[in-house]
Amino acid sequence: FLDEIFKANSSILNALLTLLNERKFDNGCTRMDVPLWCVVAASNELPEGEELDALYDRFLLRRAVCDISDQAMQDFMQETLYGAAPPEVEFPLLTPAESAAARR
Repeated sequence: FLDEIFKANSSILNALLTLLNERKFDNGCTRMDVPLWCVVAASNELPEGEELDALYDRFLLRRAVCDISDQAMQDFMQETLYGAAPPEVEFPLLTPAESAAARR
């Protein structure tokens, strides 16, 4: 997970582009293979400037999220601190075999 991705400096952005495009990471004079299959990033701002366009284009799924209201935040904290019944969920949602098949 990459938080505030568009606030990174140019050397970090170049490393991220190499990682996303080639699945490689330059560690000093050594180039390493990276078994990357998913990257999730967040930012409070959309990219400004051409230098960030290449990175922004690498994220195929994008979701804009509105600010949370003060009341919704208060309700969330109240439920988190003082308990709300968790939703009924059957575990596991996916077996390891189903997860591997979905990635193929």
